[in-house]
Amino acid sequence: MLLAAMMCAISMSAKSVQITVEPATATMYQQNGKAVQPVSQGVYSITCSIVDLAFTVKADGYDSESFVINLKSPKTMQIKLKPNVKHVAVTADPKEAVIYVDGSEAGQGQAAFDIFKGESKTIKLVADEYDTYLKRINFNDPSGINNTMTYNVEMVRNTRSVPIRVDSPAKFYVDGVVVADGQKEASIKLLKERPVRLNIVAEGYIEYSKLIYFDDDIPTNMTSKLEVDKGYTASEPTADLANKPFIITVKKGMTRDDAIQRMKYFISEAFETLEVNDNVAGWYRTAWETEVFESEHYMVRTRVEIKEKPENGDGSLQFKILLQSQIAKGKTKGATDEDYKPWERFLKKYRSMLVDIKNQVE
Repeated sequence: MLLAAMMCAISMSAKSVQITVEPATATMYQQNGKAVQPVSQGVYSITCSIVDLAFTVKADGYDSESFVINLKSPKTMQIKLKPNVKHVAVTADPKEAVIYVDGSEAGQGQAAFDIFKGESKTIKLVADEYDTYLKRINFNDPSGINNTMTYNVEMVRNTRSVPIRVDSPAKFYVDGVVVADGQKEASIKLLKERPVRLNIVAEGYIEYSKLIYFDDDIPTNMTSKLEVDKGYTASEPTADLANKPFIITVKKGMTRDDAIQRMKYFISEAFETLEVNDNVAGWYRTAWETEVFESEHYMVRTRVEIKEKPENGDGSLQFKILLQSQIAKGKTKGATDEDYKPWERFLKKYRSMLVDIKNQVE
């Protein structure tokens, strides 16, 4: 009877406790520092009695945890260690971005490093045509699971290039700088921080000018924006006919009066008014004839002057003819003499006058 009571007392003073640790690679140590052998990875079975048993669980990268097992402990226990170091993974878009950690280059496109408990780090991403990305991170940031922190950074563009195409060879300017000359296409770089001024100059077209912003919806074909220059269509290069005096020698047998009358006739066909009409001096000049090209934002004025040359001793009769062609850019009314500059072209309608004078007089 006494033996049975003793066996019962022994059985009541011993208890088996199953302990699961996380991470499973952690090691459990007795109070004396001796490692406890697990029954399987991460699982331990401890038999306790009336005496308290002290243990400590340790793992690299985690805070250790100590605990006591006694008869009052539950039959199963779970010890979950808290990490004291986390692995940080940073991925950049674009992949050309250079990643810096606390000022030191850590990788291009992607980088990996560790951050310890209580620690903070600064990550910076730098890439051409993108805003610099800057972020301060610390150990407790909720940016991942377990002991891994993940940052997928999509950087913000601050520059973009767009193709601009036209039908005719042109000169492309961006903020006054030529980026393409004699081409039908150019790549225009747009800046987020400020607009750029685009100018397209093509022979036979009105100059295109526009202030373009980064967020503008830019068409890739600007042909519809290039308007035909009506003044250009109505004119031709000056060659030797405009802004350059030329001499005609009156044909033999034609009198001075006959030559003058013929020239005045053809002049009157092209111009309304003679401003100078000096038969004695042989000096004739028309008033300016002005034509306004409204959509082109310029005015063109033309006049013709004829002066008799002094006799040179050979008996020939000569006249000097000057057709002046001038343009006032950016003006559609109220232009002064100072606004007009010599034009390298002249209106086609005056060619026939000069040709007729040469054919009929020379």
